[in-house]
Amino acid sequence: MSPPKHKACQTTFRIRYAETDNMGLVHHAVYLVWFEEGRSAYIRARGWSYADIEASGYYLVAADLAARYLRATRYDQEVTVMTWIEEVQSRAITFGCEILATSTGELAFSASLKLICVDARRRISRIPAAWKPWLRH
Repeated sequence: MSPPKHKACQTTFRIRYAETDNMGLVHHAVYLVWFEEGRSAYIRARGWSYADIEASGYYLVAADLAARYLRATRYDQEVTVMTWIEEVQSRAITFGCEILATSTGELAFSASLKLICVDARRRISRIPAAWKPWLRH
C-alpha cells in the first residue's frame, strides 16, 4: 500500500507523553488521530482545509477503515506520517496512510480510510466540483 512518494504529504513530529500508556508505548487509538492530522495536512498542502470543506456545505463521513498495527512506537520517538489519496469516486474519497519511525524508516502502522461525502442534511452526495483542485492526485 506504499504511497507514490511525490504525491504523499509528509508530517514529522516527536511522540508526546500524553499519547502513551504507563509503559511509554503509544496507545492504539492515537494512530488514528495522527492519520486524521495527516489528512488535514494533505488537504492544507493543496490550498484547502476541513473548514473549507464544511463551509462549502458538505462533510466527509468515515465509512470504511482498514488498519494494521505493525510495530510499537514510544514516547519521544520521532515518527513520520505519510498521507495520500488512494482513490476518488463520485461520492467517496479513500485516503491511505503510513506511519514510520523516522530514524529507521520502519513501518509502524498503515491504514486506508474511505470517506463518504454528505450534504448539510447528512444525505450522501456527489463530491462538489469546487473540491476538484485539491483532489487531483
